[in-house]
Amino acid sequence: MVITFDFDDTLLWTRAIRDDSGNIEDTVPMGASPHTMPLLLAALDRGDEVHIVTSRLARLWREDTLAHLREWGVLDRLAGVHFTGGQLKLFTLAILGADVHHDDDPVELEIDPYLWASYYERSAT
Repeated sequence: MVITFDFDDTLLWTRAIRDDSGNIEDTVPMGASPHTMPLLLAALDRGDEVHIVTSRLARLWREDTLAHLREWGVLDRLAGVHFTGGQLKLFTLAILGADVHHDDDPVELEIDPYLWASYYERSAT
């Protein structure tokens, strides 16, 4: 089975820093998500083909992304880390043949709800 995961706010939890009006000014990384990291580890332990698919720009965020994955002890176990550069992930997911994708982005969810259902079902528990 091919299982894919988004990075920001799916695997990497962040805390929002807000201005006086409540608008988000910045985010601060808070570590691996206690909800999705166990799903990623379980997929790896089952022998699933696991990829990270992020809309981050590789030229700006490659080293940071890989450093987190290395710190969490999963980088060398992944089939790949893919950067879409701000583009929708659907095309990359189709090329990879993803069976399930874990993500937090409702815009991406609207494109193919079947592919994305598992994240929302599991995160609601």
